[in-house]
Amino acid sequence: MDNTELAIIADFEEKCFPSEPWSFESVRSTLEREDIFFKILFNEKNDPLGYFIAASSFEEAELYRIAVLPSYRRSGFGMRLMEDFLNSCPKEVKKIFLEVRESNTAAVKLYEKSGFEIISRRKNYYGNEDGLIYCLTLKE
Repeated sequence: MDNTELAIIADFEEKCFPSEPWSFESVRSTLEREDIFFKILFNEKNDPLGYFIAASSFEEAELYRIAVLPSYRRSGFGMRLMEDFLNSCPKEVKKIFLEVRESNTAAVKLYEKSGFEIISRRKNYYGNEDGLIYCLTLKE
């Protein structure tokens, strides 16, 4: 991780998650962890479009964040980031987990299109809104 990547992701947090962005320090401390892997997606003009942040431990991975800037959404970049994420997972990973707000229909569609299935629901996890726990099994 370099300072440019850190600044891009911290800026994306504000633009993509305005009601609950990670702070600059949260982004920094997360990206410094040894179990973290991430990617920033750029277009042909070298403009950042989106990113993902994930962690892996032994046979499991967790997708913490995946986001595309609002002006680039609905252009296939979310699926491209998801494919990059799945291809970036260490070879030993057999299951991937993530959590999402029930009302985030764009994310839910992306996850389900990518093969994730709901395994649990956290009632009122986001105030009056449920959190959905998804899992994708890569290998048995």
